[in-house]
Order: sequence, then C-alpha cells, then structure tokens
Amino acid sequence: MLTSNELDSSGLTSYGEKFLLAQANALLEFGEGSVMPGAGFGYMDLHGVVDLSMPRQVYIQARMIEIFGLADILKLSDTKHLVTHGLRALKNNFHDKEHGGFFSAITLQGVPIGENKLAYDHDFVILASATGLAMKDPLAQEIFSEATGIMDKYYWDEEFNMVRDQWDLSFKHLDSYRGINASMHAVESFTAAFDVTGDMRFHDRAVSIATRAINQFARSNNWFLPEHFSENWEILTEFNADNPADQFKPYGVTIGHLFEWSRLILQLQLQKQPHDPSLEWVIESAKGLYQTGKTHGWNVDGAPGFVYTIDWQGVPVVRSRMQWVAAEAVMAAYTLWKITGESKYLKDYDMWWAYIDEHVLDKQLGSWHHELDTNNQPSESMWPGKPDIYHSFNACIMPLLPLKSSFIASALSMRGK
Repeated sequence: MLTSNELDSSGLTSYGEKFLLAQANALLEFGEGSVMPGAGFGYMDLHGVVDLSMPRQVYIQARMIEIFGLADILKLSDTKHLVTHGLRALKNNFHDKEHGGFFSAITLQGVPIGENKLAYDHDFVILASATGLAMKDPLAQEIFSEATGIMDKYYWDEEFNMVRDQWDLSFKHLDSYRGINASMHAVESFTAAFDVTGDMRFHDRAVSIATRAINQFARSNNWFLPEHFSENWEILTEFNADNPADQFKPYGVTIGHLFEWSRLILQLQLQKQPHDPSLEWVIESAKGLYQTGKTHGWNVDGAPGFVYTIDWQGVPVVRSRMQWVAAEAVMAAYTLWKITGESKYLKDYDMWWAYIDEHVLDKQLGSWHHELDTNNQPSESMWPGKPDIYHSFNACIMPLLPLKSSFIASALSMRGK
C-alpha cells in the first residue's frame, strides 16, 4: 500500500496521497500509448500516440522499462510484460552485435541513426536492466552485463573518476568533449545497480563522481554548476553560447540539474558505506544547489515557472519552462524536507505542485506539457510532443515511498506491504 501519511498530516500541502496516486495512474495510462508491437516503445506525440516521424530512441526505451517496472513492483499496474517487451527491444533492436554497446536511435525499420554511441544512453540501459534484474526478468542479466561491460571498457575514466561522453559507433574514436549530464545519470544508474546487485564498484563510482562534480566543480563556482568540459575536465564556460537552446547541451547553467543533483546526492548519502570518504559535505551542497536553482530559476522573469538556463551572472538565457525541471524541483524539495525536517522545503513543494497543477498538467489531452513558453502556454520550440513520462511519474511516486538511495530500492522495500 503506497502511503504519504506524513504529507497529508503535515498541514502544509494539498498535494498528498490522493492527488499523487491519481496523477501516477493517469501517467501510466498515457504512457502505455508508447508501446509498439514487437518494437519496444516509441516517441509519443501530444495525444499519447507514437509519432511515426520520430526515430526510436534508446533512452526512451530504457526510461519506459524503469517506469513500468516500478509500476509493477508497486502493484499500480500489471506491466511486467512491458518490461520484458522493452528489454527484448534493447537486445534485438538496439544492441550493436558487431561492436558492442547500444545504438542511440534507430529508424522504424531498425536501421541505426547517428554517428556516435553515448554514455548517457548506456546510463539509462544500466538503470533499465537493473530494474529488470530486480524483477527477475530472464533478459535482464545479459543486457546488464553488456551495458556495464561497455561502461567499464569505454566510458569509465579511471584517471578522473568521471564518465567519458561519446565514442564513434565502432569505439575507435573518443570525442574530446566531457559533459556533467552523462556523469549525473551515471550516479543515478550506479546507485540503482548497487542496490540491486550489491557490487561495490557501482557505489564507489557514484561517490567519486558526486564528490568531483559537486564538492569540487559546483562548490568552487558558488553552486553555479558547470555542464561542459574539455577532455581533461577543464570548464568550457562558453560552450554552445551560439546555440544556447541545445536539447542536451545547452549553454550556461541548467536550473533543473541543480535540483536533480541536490536530490541525487542526498539519496546517495543514504547508501553510505563504512569505507566511504566523509560525506559531510552533502547536505550543505544539496542546500546550496537547491537555493541557487530557486533564487535564479523560479519566477525570475515576471511569470511563474522555472527558466531553463541562466548565464554565469545568473541572467536567464533560455526562458522556456520544461516539465522535467518542475518535476525535479518538487523531488528535491521533498527530499530536503524529509532529511532536514525544515518546513520551508515542504512549502516550496506545495507551491511548485500548485504551479504544475495549474500550468503543466495537460488536463485535456493527458500527461504533462513537456514545454511551456514564457507565458506558460504550450510550446514545442525545443521538445515536440510528450516523449515519455520518466520525470513526471517519478515526481508523483517519490513522496509515496520510503526514501531510499534509488527508486528501485524504494519500490523493493514496499514488496509485501
């Protein structure tokens, strides 16, 4: 039985168990529209129907596997067959049988698209297959071993204890770019992998990444977290200044990542091992990231909502509102409230859910608007359609579960309850 009694009894929020469960179930129903017979999951349009003009993308496969896995474990929906459906697509359609690893995208006919293989994608394949392992899916171990083996061989950088970003398709040429996003999602996937397998290398790598990214890079930049780096992890402050609205590599500071990192390091702390270096920096850092995101991201341009990016002086650059940023903000607020007990975070949680309720939820077509303009009207300038339900679903279920180091750990702790 999912429960959020603490929220409901706090007197500080209207967004407790009844609301969250209703939203989670509605998102699951919408997300089932992504299922493609014999072909995994597709990119959904505004109506929750697969957009056949879009390629099939591996990160969407992996995200949907994780969501449907959590839903089944929590008995929200009978979706175990969809986990197998997605894992089969990873194995049969996205796995590169010649060079190893997984293609970022393929056509509807199964032809690989693009010239690179990304650490970001392999992060999510690890997360998805770890979910499959927890569910004892027969396909999960092979995919997990392949993805983690490729991570070990090509993406993990022993010198810097961070994740390399991208190789060419044959793993012969390593790009010089390094990005914090791939390392952030590695923290997410590694903590989940440790929770499922107990393999200490995953935990140790997550701690190493978080320490460098946050206790070094973010702290030394007053919590304005740099996103882009050279191959030696030197900060590239002007990267994509001429293309500031890049989907995955925008210029400047990404507000949503400040909230996401805040939550992730707090969850990582819950996984602390006796041999770990001191993690006393975590709570201070989580608060610093969170406050920076709130101060410079929330309601800063005359309208409610979070701007997408800011420059190094804190001036908004891309002012579009992305649904995932709001989702990460409420999760960070909730996590800080649970860990510190400070009511100000729960008040933020309530304020931001009220914003989502009024502006972000699509009460006509379902799911969440993935992008709003500066007037909080639906927009598709950066994100067409409603590709997946990953951030939004996680935001709905997190307050209903025991707070653990990963979503899969939280879900597994509810088995039999």
